[in-house]
Amino acid sequence: MNQTLSVKFAFGIVFISVLSALIIGSIFGALDPSILTGSKPGLSTYFAMFVGQGFLAVPVVVYLVRKKYPLFESLRFNPVSKNTAYATLLLSLGAMVISDEINILVDMVIPMPDSFLQVEAMLKPDNSLSLVLLIFTVVILAPIGEEILFRGFLQKYLENAWGDITRAILFSSLFFAAIHFNPYWMIQIYFLGVLLGYLAWKTDSVIPCIIFHVIINSTSLLFTYLGDSFESLILWHGHLNPLLLVLGGYLFWIGLKQLKTERRN
Repeated sequence: MNQTLSVKFAFGIVFISVLSALIIGSIFGALDPSILTGSKPGLSTYFAMFVGQGFLAVPVVVYLVRKKYPLFESLRFNPVSKNTAYATLLLSLGAMVISDEINILVDMVIPMPDSFLQVEAMLKPDNSLSLVLLIFTVVILAPIGEEILFRGFLQKYLENAWGDITRAILFSSLFFAAIHFNPYWMIQIYFLGVLLGYLAWKTDSVIPCIIFHVIINSTSLLFTYLGDSFESLILWHGHLNPLLLVLGGYLFWIGLKQLKTERRN
C-alpha cells in the first residue's frame, strides 16, 4: 500500500467505515423500545453496539483484500517481544491514571451536561446477556476494530504519504477522538490517541496498541460499574489521590523507557 490512493481517499475509507458501523448499529438499535420510553437500554441496544463495532474495520479489510495488498503487513499486524508487551502494560496503566486526571480537570472547566452523563447508564446493563455483549464489545471488539482502522490503516498510510511521523500521529489521533462524538472527552481521548499512535510507530505493530486499548477500556468499564464507592477510595479533594498520580506517572515513565529499547529499525 504505497501512494496508489490519495490522502483524501484514505480519510474517506475511514469515514465510510465509521459511518457504515453507525448505520448498521442504528438499524438494530431502532428495535429497542427504550428509545421511545426513555427507560434503560434493552438487549437490542447492546446487540446494536456489538454489531456496529464488529463491522467497524470491515470496509478497510475488504478494500485491502480486493486490491490484493498483503493484509497483515498493511494493517501493521507484526509480532512483538515479551518486553514490548510488558512495557505496553506499564505504559497503559500509567496513561489510565493520567487521562483520568485530565478528565477531572476538563470537567472542572467545562462540566459535562446531564445528557452526556446518561451514557454511563448504558455501562450498567440490567441483565447478564446485555453485560456479556457490553464487555465483549467494549473490551474486545472496540480495541481491535479501532486500532486496525486508525493505527493500522490510516496512520500508517499517512506516515508513508506525508513522510512526517508527528503530523501523521496528530491528524489520525484527531480523527480518532472526533469519532467518539463526545466533545467533553475530546482532550482525554486525543491524549490517548497520540500515545497509541506513538506506540504503533515505535513498535511498528498494532498489537501493543490493542493491548493498551484493551486495558484502558476494561479498567474504565470496571470503574464505572463500581460507581461512587470506588471513586471515594481514589479521589482526594476532587482529584485523584496524589500517591496514585505519582505511581501512575512512574509507571508511565518506565513504560516509555522500556519502549525505547524495543524500537525496530
